[in-house]
Amino acid sequence: MEGKERLVPGMRQVQRLLNAGKARRILLAQDADERLLASLTKTAQAAGVPVESCESMAALGRRCRIAVPCAVAAETTL
Repeated sequence: MEGKERLVPGMRQVQRLLNAGKARRILLAQDADERLLASLTKTAQAAGVPVESCESMAALGRRCRIAVPCAVAAETTL
């Protein structure tokens, strides 16, 4: 039986999920800091995790159902 999918926001949380092999895909906001996202993109690609872009940090925050803008989120299963 497959678990429920959810989006986990935040750089540290996404990094932890990538390191643990639990991230199914990564969402990056197009208006986030380039240097911040470059290293995360490289890590995700090395782990074989697809990277998708989201139009803005505000939109990604809403998609994650949080009240603040978000630069990065990971889709995971629980």
